[in-house]
Amino acid sequence: MYLYRPWYVVASTPLPKNIVVVLDTSSSMKAKHGNETVLDLAKLAAKTVLGTLSPSDKVAFISFAAEVEIPLGKSYASHCFSDHLADAVPSNIAYLNSHIDERGAYGSTFYTDALEKAFMFLKNSENGGTRDKVILFLTDGIPTDSKQMVMNTIQQRNEELNNGVMIITYGLGAAAQKEGREILTSMANQDGTLYGVPPRGQVRKGQYIEIQNPDELRTKMALYYALFFDSRTKHSPKVSVPYLDAWGLGLITTVSLPIVINGQLKGVVGLDLTMIDLLEDVLYLQKGELSYAFIIDDRGRAVLHPLLPSPLDVFEDPILINITDIERGADFEQVYTSMTKGSAGTKDLTAVRTFSKGEWSLEGRVTKTFSATYYWKPIEVIGYSLCLVLTKDFKQIDLASLVSSGDDFLYHRLDLIERNSDLCRYYNTSSLRSGRSTVKFAAEAFTDPSRYLDTEETAGRVRHYTKFMNDRIGFVPNPGFKSDIRNNVIATRQAEKYWPSFHRLDSGIQHWIPWRYIGTYNGVFRRIPGGMNHKLYSPSMRPW
Repeated sequence: MYLYRPWYVVASTPLPKNIVVVLDTSSSMKAKHGNETVLDLAKLAAKTVLGTLSPSDKVAFISFAAEVEIPLGKSYASHCFSDHLADAVPSNIAYLNSHIDERGAYGSTFYTDALEKAFMFLKNSENGGTRDKVILFLTDGIPTDSKQMVMNTIQQRNEELNNGVMIITYGLGAAAQKEGREILTSMANQDGTLYGVPPRGQVRKGQYIEIQNPDELRTKMALYYALFFDSRTKHSPKVSVPYLDAWGLGLITTVSLPIVINGQLKGVVGLDLTMIDLLEDVLYLQKGELSYAFIIDDRGRAVLHPLLPSPLDVFEDPILINITDIERGADFEQVYTSMTKGSAGTKDLTAVRTFSKGEWSLEGRVTKTFSATYYWKPIEVIGYSLCLVLTKDFKQIDLASLVSSGDDFLYHRLDLIERNSDLCRYYNTSSLRSGRSTVKFAAEAFTDPSRYLDTEETAGRVRHYTKFMNDRIGFVPNPGFKSDIRNNVIATRQAEKYWPSFHRLDSGIQHWIPWRYIGTYNGVFRRIPGGMNHKLYSPSMRPW
């Protein structure tokens, strides 16, 4: 449901959130409701809350009964789940979801220890930033421990955090009856007058939400963020972190803005942008082997960098890391500080690039150090910042204008060309028997790479490519190639002079197929014997 999507929640709430979900797993939660237990419905509600969070938020999960249970983390070194709030990135949310699924119901209902642990998470994660802090407390029972102790714990621990924590309580079963309603309302209001603990100072009141029908638990709990909407806030577009689109568009980001009428939130308008469309000019930067570009968000997380998977190759939600974990130069801190503040600038630095020697896992890597100039500038509206790292000694070398022989171009889409006796099937694709080569264009060969990737190739388009590449007098209009591509096609054709045809091969290997190919940095790929390649194939991105 769209109301539970992070882009909707981010637009509705002005600040990132530190959130602790506290779930009652006492024996009474085993009660059946239809074909499920109340605990099953509560776990679904808790996971739905986690699904509303964006990587700008931080989260912890606590289950309680007679004892408190918290996630221990995925390794001995992982403390972010057991005593600190974890960044709400997809991998952490997946781990917390699996932890929630494993919870069972047993024992009695002790509130105090769970609240102590919740406040500990929030206190340990204080970093001076302005964030909403909230505890979501779900129970179906009244506390086994002293109600006065419960209210004392809330008062004392919240004072340590400048009374900045809001508590939202959810009561069902016995907790939705008079005694349960009283204690949960007192917790949400942080007013323990009924139990001899009068309020001290200004607190941020939350809300008690009663659940009469357990089927409504997921909906009511997942809309917790509505309490953080502030009509006085001047709202600006919010940009989500990149995520994998459920409908097959690949890696996308959503730009969203709340719709506010008469001070009330009526909805959110959103616009999805594929990361390929958004970043294509940077993704296909061609300024020599060493020069490169990267993009960060307003929290310093790398959105695009040569050491990260390309948006073309991402098939799951990306892992977000800080740019300083990749750019480790001694003087990079000044660049980083300026970029995260939304400033522009220029600085000469010593840069380091890491390349694979082949396959990363098998053949290792090589690093190259070079003098470079860093140019950075904010990307308005979306909150990103772009940095170009250009080597100082880069020189552009262009081929002299070459003339096509008039009939030597053959595009790799053999399935769109008239069939003839030279075609054969090889690994479920069309190939050539003869020693003729074919040419494949990578996306960077086009002035509009995303249009090439998004547009289905047809026989008519292939004929246009062919006519343009074979044109000797400049009569055929350019179908969208960069200015130097045609010259590269003509130049790579000369490689066939040095590629022996099958009948000239040594007799010992005539029954094998030796593949020979040549690729250019700007996206021309020629191979013999000719055959088809995947549309995303790019020679400059291959290990060889």
